[in-house]
Amino acid sequence: MRLSRPLILLALTLTTLSALAFDRPFPAGANRASLVITDYPQVQVDGKAARLSQGARIWSTDNLTVIPNTLGHSAHIVNYTTDLDGAINRVWLLSAAEAAVRLPAKPTTSSQNQ
Repeated sequence: MRLSRPLILLALTLTTLSALAFDRPFPAGANRASLVITDYPQVQVDGKAARLSQGARIWSTDNLTVIPNTLGHSAHIVNYTTDLDGAINRVWLLSAAEAAVRLPAKPTTSSQNQ
C-alpha cells in the first residue's frame, strides 16, 4: 500500500507535464530562414548578409534568451522579425517540430485602394 502512493504521485506528475508544454506564439509577420552569426552583429540569413539590431533578442527552443556569441558559426533554422530599418530585432531558434510546421501565409496588400 505504501508503494502505491509514490507510484500514483509519479503517474499524476507525468500526466501533468504534458500540460506544461505550449506552443510559442510567433508574430504574424515572422519570416523563416537559416541564420548564421558570422561576426556579431553581422549575420547571414539564407546566405545573404544582414544585421542584428541594437538590443536584438534571441530565444532558444526552451524560450530562454540566448547571447548571440554562444551560438557559434553554425546554421540555425529560425523565425525572425525585422525593425523599420530592416535589421533583425527578434529571433526564435526552432526545434525540429516547430521547423516542420509551415508559417501562415502573410496577408497581401490589395492594390484596390489606389
